[in-house]
Amino acid sequence: MAAISHALMFTGIYPLLPHAIRRTRPLRAAFVEWGAAMAFSALRPAGFLPLPGARRRGPRPVIVLHGYAMNRANFVALAYRLARAGLGPIYGFEYWTLGRTGAAARQLAQFVDLVLEQTGAAEVDIIGHSMGGVVARYYVTLAGGDGKVAHLITLGSPHYGTDVSRIGIGYAMRELFVGSKMLRRMFAAPPPTHTRSTVIWSRADALVPAASQPHVPGAEEIVYDDLGHVSLLTSKRVANEIIARIST
Repeated sequence: MAAISHALMFTGIYPLLPHAIRRTRPLRAAFVEWGAAMAFSALRPAGFLPLPGARRRGPRPVIVLHGYAMNRANFVALAYRLARAGLGPIYGFEYWTLGRTGAAARQLAQFVDLVLEQTGAAEVDIIGHSMGGVVARYYVTLAGGDGKVAHLITLGSPHYGTDVSRIGIGYAMRELFVGSKMLRRMFAAPPPTHTRSTVIWSRADALVPAASQPHVPGAEEIVYDDLGHVSLLTSKRVANEIIARIST
């Protein structure tokens, strides 16, 4: 999976091809996205190291979840900004993206309990990118996370699915497809009563365009016009919105 991801990003097949197919505007966003995608590929080995802010002490521990075929190195830039704002400790949760979303959510539940035990905190904040946001929402909505998560923030997450999942492999191929049974189950569940949710999307995202996603019940929504799917993780504007929400 890592080799395929590297090949797609360094050749420009992603993001240039999906942006051309969807005719995503502005075109400049596709080239900014390409640069961000190549940087993430180059940083992938950093996923074996602690993230910036791993020893920081802020209001609550922050757990970040990567997207499909990625790892926690994607959060290096965002984690650095969060740590500079005094947030943390910051933990990267790794999960098998070819497996079931529910299984990953249950593993996340165990990880959250471990973090709470180790830090003595009462709650955590969770930030999920792409598939990671769906895993985190499943945990909060269907797997007992409401009450343990103060803020859930998702970036470019296919909460109602994406047609791009059809070219993937593993359970995500059908679980993250538009209107899948799993996704409809989450929409049918009551919104969290404790966790404050924020969903962040972009109309320039060629993988999960904002226009294709319905409103998530109970969630605040922030939509950009000019950020690509992985550029959401490198944007200072996005980081500032996140910091404003989890600093309290």
